[in-house]
Amino acid sequence: MKRKISVILSLVFLILLFWAQWNWKHLSSFPSIISSFYSKEYCSCYFVMELSEEQCHDFARQWVPISEFKLDKENLSVTVKGLGRTNTAKFQSKEYGCTLLNE
Repeated sequence: MKRKISVILSLVFLILLFWAQWNWKHLSSFPSIISSFYSKEYCSCYFVMELSEEQCHDFARQWVPISEFKLDKENLSVTVKGLGRTNTAKFQSKEYGCTLLNE
């Protein structure tokens, strides 16, 4: 019985390993999604919709927490760090909203 379980677990592990290798491009881009989404949504909420800071944090919050947050009111930008990646969104205008900056 123990042998059967170990064989099944080994097969599951190999399938997961193969799947991860096959989808590595998509898996490796996941960490930057957290900080880019939060910065873009917060920027749009704060500068375009002109809601309060608390409301915008609630609006942009996700299941995966962020580690750093910086709101730069002078430069009209929001910088967020999450899962080791940092992204910045900058307010362009009311018509164009916020865009992510290449870093």
